[in-house]
Order: sequence, then structure tokens, then C-alpha cells
Amino acid sequence: MQQTFDLNTVMTFAVSAYKQKNNEYVNYGTVTNKTIIQTHLGLLDENRMVFVDHVTQECADIAEQMIQYYKGLTFKAFGAKINDFEQKVLGLINCKLVDRRDIGVIASLPKAYFRSIKRDNTDVLMRKLSTTSVHVGTQGEDVEGTINILNCSFIQRLQCHVVNAEMNGNIVCFFTKHPAEHWGETCKIKGKVKRHQTSKFHSGKETVLNYVKKVDNS
Repeated sequence: MQQTFDLNTVMTFAVSAYKQKNNEYVNYGTVTNKTIIQTHLGLLDENRMVFVDHVTQECADIAEQMIQYYKGLTFKAFGAKINDFEQKVLGLINCKLVDRRDIGVIASLPKAYFRSIKRDNTDVLMRKLSTTSVHVGTQGEDVEGTINILNCSFIQRLQCHVVNAEMNGNIVCFFTKHPAEHWGETCKIKGKVKRHQTSKFHSGKETVLNYVKKVDNS
């Protein structure tokens, strides 16, 4: 049985699997992203193969964009800023072939890719905002207003989420137990100004809020 496969082909099937699983990466159960790819490649017998969607040209186009994006890891590798997983991906990209045992790695890439693209776009937006952002209110003052969520990440060490947002053109951030789904893309909040600071990330002025609550708009 064939042991290696063309990278573009496997990546295209990976994108198709990601879309079939409603833009998610699932690695448990009988119908996983990996088993969908394996079915496309004809690696599973009749008892193990799963239903697969039609592969579109869009999937092939996205797969090519992903390959070009991950080729950029080469520049990170030169600066020794690449982890073991990224090193594995870079090796597959450069080899242009995928071994059967590495299909699971490729299956996980679409979700990682779209997450990276979103993070990159957010970074660009935050750096743009940082050039004009000013501090909001004064320390201890109550604030209220509408925020546009830029990013919501879970901090494992603190067991909470950190939210970066824009309020009236200014950058604010706060810690919360609530995940991204709670805040949505835009919402109205109430809170207190905890402190003003200059961000170590984008070097702009940002306001740290405390006791932040989402205001019911109904």
C-alpha cells in the first residue's frame, strides 16, 4: 500500500475535512479529520471509511495558501524561534511529501492556519490603533461603553481569559473567567479603570480594566 502522498493533495483533503467538520479539528470518535483524509486517499477498508464531502477548487486554493504561509516558518527557523511542531511542519512543507504516519499532523493544520491568520490580522490592527490610542478615564473611575473584541485568549497559568478590545478608538484589556463566546464580537460593558500602562507588545497606551461586566442590551 502507498506510504507517501503529494503534499498539495493531502493538504487539499485536510481543508475539505476541516470544512466538513464545520471549521473544526476533531481527533476523537469515528469521523475525525484524519479519517476523512484517509478515506479520500483510499487508505481505509469498507468497515472504517467514512462519508466525505466533494472537494472543491476553493479547498485546493486554500491549501496552496497554507503551504505558502507555512513556508514562512523558514525565516523563523533562522532566528531559532521555532518549536518542535513547527519544525515538523516545515520539514513536511520542504519535502513536499506526506508519510502515512504524518497525516494526522496535516489534518490539524487548517485550524492552526486560520487561527494564525486571525492572530496576525489582530496584531496588525492593534499596532495601527496603538499609534493613536490614549488612556481611558482615571484610576478607580467607573467606565461604560461599547467595545469591539480584538482577541480573547485563555491563560493557562492564570486559569482565566484575557480580552484585548477597542473602545472609542482606544485599546483596553481585562481578565475574565468568561470565554470569547460570552463577549461576542461587540458588546456593551461596565467596569473600573485598574491602571494605565504602555503595552510591551505594541508600545501603545492601553487601559487595564477591572470588574468588567457585560451589559444586557435587551
